[in-house]
Amino acid sequence: MSRRGLQATVALVVLLIGGWLVVRWWVSPQRQINRNIKEIQKLVSKVPGESDLVALGKARKVSEMFADNFEFRAEGFDFHTRDRQRLAAGVHRYRSFSQAIAMRVREKDLSIDKEHRRASTYLTADFVTQARDITGREAYRFRIDWVEQEGDWKIDFVELVEILEEPTRPWF
Repeated sequence: MSRRGLQATVALVVLLIGGWLVVRWWVSPQRQINRNIKEIQKLVSKVPGESDLVALGKARKVSEMFADNFEFRAEGFDFHTRDRQRLAAGVHRYRSFSQAIAMRVREKDLSIDKEHRRASTYLTADFVTQARDITGREAYRFRIDWVEQEGDWKIDFVELVEILEEPTRPWF
């Protein structure tokens, strides 16, 4: 094999290995779950002037991120459901109290059990809300369990573990 042929072969092998690594990273459970958490942040956050139709659509999209057999527990707010419509209504109600909401994930601890296609996340989320002339701050620690279903990671359990900073208005 000529020197040029050897270089081309080495370049092709490096390119194939690099491509394989990128694909593995792109579809990794950690990346998919982190992408889902960022999507939840976008859907819960709210900009001033958001229409009711957009708000209802965002609440529905949040509920679609949950597995068929899920459970959501927020005992500190007397909210517990296994019903997708009730969850969407709760998300919509929370968002409707404010003209604007900014959600930020402060801390995140993710553990993945690839063998059983399950994962668990503990995260702390900060919320800054604007209602009329009042700016509110609240912070919560959540446990979120995930299950892989047909290549997608869905939430199958959420528990409000701790209220770190009390909200300035009703939550649900």
